[in-house]
Amino acid sequence: MPRKQAACIAVFAKHKSKADQPLWQGVAELLKNDGFEVLICDSALADSERTRLKAMANPRFTYASIDEIRKKAKYAVITGGDGTFLGIARELAGANIPLLGINQGRLGFLTDIRFDDIDPTLLETLKGDGVLENRQYLEGQVIRNGELISHHIALNDIVISRGIVGGMVDLRVEVDGHFMYDLRADGLIISTPTGSTAYSLSADGPILHPSLAGLVIVPVAPHALTNRPIALPDHCTIDVTIIGGKQTAVHYDMQTNCRTKLGDDIRIRVAPQPIQLLHPARYDYFSMLRQKLHWSTAPTHITPHNRGLRDSSNA
Repeated sequence: MPRKQAACIAVFAKHKSKADQPLWQGVAELLKNDGFEVLICDSALADSERTRLKAMANPRFTYASIDEIRKKAKYAVITGGDGTFLGIARELAGANIPLLGINQGRLGFLTDIRFDDIDPTLLETLKGDGVLENRQYLEGQVIRNGELISHHIALNDIVISRGIVGGMVDLRVEVDGHFMYDLRADGLIISTPTGSTAYSLSADGPILHPSLAGLVIVPVAPHALTNRPIALPDHCTIDVTIIGGKQTAVHYDMQTNCRTKLGDDIRIRVAPQPIQLLHPARYDYFSMLRQKLHWSTAPTHITPHNRGLRDSSNA
């Protein structure tokens, strides 16, 4: 009986990684040795590494572009931190490829598998023990004088904020055509449930369970202390008009940005197509929150000799 063709797995590394980086190379070897077809995303490599690999007669791995991966891969395995995961998630939007993360960063809200638990958890997850979960993207449009200037998506949040010159931004916020308020603040966060544990949380926004069909609007350091976060259903369209401020910009997952001008309208809504995350079988959302946010732990006394030092043992 002919052997069943193995699934194609795309492996992603941190941007401008070296070709001999142990983590992603070890992941690729593990998958390859188990019979999977493996594609390494070449856009993650530094330009010099990409040139060198293309010149090799028999490269160790098969390298592919994002376009090739979008057409061929069944799953994407991302090695890195949440920032790497967010960037790849936007690049693969609409490709219907479930994403699985291996944590090489600090907190790792989106990267489920620990560095010391790759084997056998990674193989078990890809062979059918994993749990698929849909998450929402946000899409944002910048409209100037009735003309579309830019269009981007975000998995965590879309943030309108002031420039480096200081001062505040003045924003008018409408929801489904209904006036909500004029806001004077350092900025405004519109977050998905996925992003509710990111920048939104640091600005006193609520944590939304990822299964909730909702969004949250969170002012950043508002001039009026009565401006508070508000949760909205996910079918809403949010329009934010720039009515004051210098060098205001719109940021998507704090990785891509677009400068705005007075009078610009930023239209934000949930993107029509979700993203799929692939979790290990034992994934538990509340367990993840306890670990990352240190819930249920006793307060630690900070002695003078270690005051101000960050404990990264659980990062």
